Amino acid sequence: MSTLQERLKEASRDAGISQAELARRVRVTRSAIAHWFSGATRELTGENLIAASAALGVTPTWLAKGTGPKTGAAAGLTGGGVAVWDSPEDLPDDDSRVWIDRWDYFCSAGDGGIQWEIRQKDALPFNSEFFRAIGSKPANCRLVMVRGDSMEPFLFNRDMAMVDMSKTAIRDGVVYAIMYGDEPLVKQVFKKPDGSLVLHSYNAKYPDKDIPLLQMEYVQIIGEVIYRSGSGFAAN
Repeated sequence: MSTLQERLKEASRDAGISQAELARRVRVTRSAIAHWFSGATRELTGENLIAASAALGVTPTWLAKGTGPKTGAAAGLTGGGVAVWDSPEDLPDDDSRVWIDRWDYFCSAGDGGIQWEIRQKDALPFNSEFFRAIGSKPANCRLVMVRGDSMEPFLFNRDMAMVDMSKTAIRDGVVYAIMYGDEPLVKQVFKKPDGSLVLHSYNAKYPDKDIPLLQMEYVQIIGEVIYRSGSGFAAN
């Protein structure tokens, strides 16, 4: 069976995509991509797997494990595969398509009280392979719009983030949608040895928020951010 390194090189060669361009599309650093292509990274999972397979026009299962079809309905749209549509009825029938509700939860990626509005918008389509690859169930997921700049360049103002509301167990360094008191936020979360939390912003102009144990009752983990889409770019 081929290695991840071999599949990445094959797919990037077939797609005519350089490592620098792949880093830009996946929104990871060039050094991270270099690790992928050198063999230092032995597996891709979650959001990076989905983004890389879409950028390269291959299926997530093939890229991750070397099994199943290399390309097909689950692969990213490339070239003439882009579909332009005004309403869901304009799209051809596809049993593998899953519709995810889009909400205007205004998760603040900035500082200050942003209203948590719940105005449901039109759903957006995803392939069922996407959810199998990242281990999430569509029924648990919501698309939300981020407001603010504190998570740049990971998330930009008005970017879309998919939140899996079943994934609320805190894992160090993972980005979550949370409620802190009456303040909705999207932050990278770190847990201290004593059980208290640090809410970290990617943008250096925003200081970390320390949540002591006495204030943990005011913290509610809404869900893990498992996918993002918008104007974000990879750091050089």
